[in-house]
Amino acid sequence: MNNFTLAIKSKVLKAIDDYSMLKQTTKVVVGFSGGADSVCLLHILNSLKNDLNFEIIGAHVNHGIRGDEALRDAEFAREFCENLGVEFKLLNIDCLKLSQESGDSVEVCGRNERYRFFYSLVDCYSKIATAHNANDNAETVLFNIARGSTIKGGGGIPPVRGNIIRPLIYCTRNEIEGYCKENNLAFVTDSTNLCDDYTRNKIRHKILPVLEEINSEAVSNFTYFSSNSREVTVYIQNEALSVIKYADNGDGTYDVNRLLEYNSVIVREALVILFSVYSDKTLERKKIDEICLLLKQTGRIQIYGNVFAEVLKNKFRFFINKERTFLEPVMISETPVDVVFGDYRVKIAQYEKSSEKINKRVLDNLIDCDKIVGNIFLRTRCEGDKISLKNRKVTKTLKKLFNEAEIPVEERDNLPVLCDDVGIVWVYSFGVDTRCSVDSDSSNIIFVRGENNDW
Repeated sequence: MNNFTLAIKSKVLKAIDDYSMLKQTTKVVVGFSGGADSVCLLHILNSLKNDLNFEIIGAHVNHGIRGDEALRDAEFAREFCENLGVEFKLLNIDCLKLSQESGDSVEVCGRNERYRFFYSLVDCYSKIATAHNANDNAETVLFNIARGSTIKGGGGIPPVRGNIIRPLIYCTRNEIEGYCKENNLAFVTDSTNLCDDYTRNKIRHKILPVLEEINSEAVSNFTYFSSNSREVTVYIQNEALSVIKYADNGDGTYDVNRLLEYNSVIVREALVILFSVYSDKTLERKKIDEICLLLKQTGRIQIYGNVFAEVLKNKFRFFINKERTFLEPVMISETPVDVVFGDYRVKIAQYEKSSEKINKRVLDNLIDCDKIVGNIFLRTRCEGDKISLKNRKVTKTLKKLFNEAEIPVEERDNLPVLCDDVGIVWVYSFGVDTRCSVDSDSSNIIFVRGENNDW
């Protein structure tokens, strides 16, 4: 066995073992472009299939972009698989057309269609093998670093992601081409890989060669760096999950003092994890820095769109600020009433006075109808609204009242407010205004209840 063949076989077996790539696997679908990397992958896996007890399918996608060259590659892939006795599957697509229809770039569209095709060929005992190698990983790491990535980006291309495996992840491109030469394996070359039009190709053709001049083991060292980065990332993520659990107040907020007990690296990762619940966007470094400053203060900042971060009374949270729903006032002409008002339900009914002691929560929501002036109607709050709560003996604006009660900002503009022609009569979850509250002389009484109140 020649040098490159021995090196490839040894590294592929090591990757399979290190990452349990083929555990309980009966079939491997190989993404087979016909290039040197995929030729090497298909050939080496075919040589191992009997020993490791799995079957192979070669899956090729013609993206419909490179005309005759693409047709040549598809025919080459078919013949190569037939000569090895490997089952062959082909998908023909018009990637340009699909890209226009979806709005995705041609590259994203092509990737999505490839994996959709690969997944259609597998079951729960199958794996999808792609030919990503050590050079691809080094390019990815460099690209991530250039974009301002954290240590997570240093992990590069994961050797295993779900049921996708990368058996060549330890193998350099030089070893792969040497393997093909030693085993007299022909391969095709995608002309788009020879130009510098794409960022990755610039890294491949200009940056990596310079790094390899500085250190011939540069690509292998990137492999080690990625492995170490993934281990550190897992540790940080586990610690971040611990701090989230430790600081959780159980109401969607997190204790700021407890968060700040931890190293900033852990806190930053915790913020990333918490943010992922509210958005599929990446929490950028600049936003993380802003939130870390916020944790030492009080206030609110916009993250993206309607997602905000807030620190209030030593409690941190992300929240979605709902747009204020414009609701037409609902006139109340008779009782009983059971009306859905935005996100709430308000029920109003006549109340029969009795000699028994009235529960305080009921008392706070009893209205003396004889004290109502003019019309009575439901609406949402308005600028300058004030209420005088009987048990507090003070008049406050709803804005101040909501702040003191820590009503979430996103809910304040949608809370039901019952009014008459003079002003506020009742506010959801706070009760009746002193002006319309019941006393010993009250006889015409109604009871107002919000659907979500705890009675």
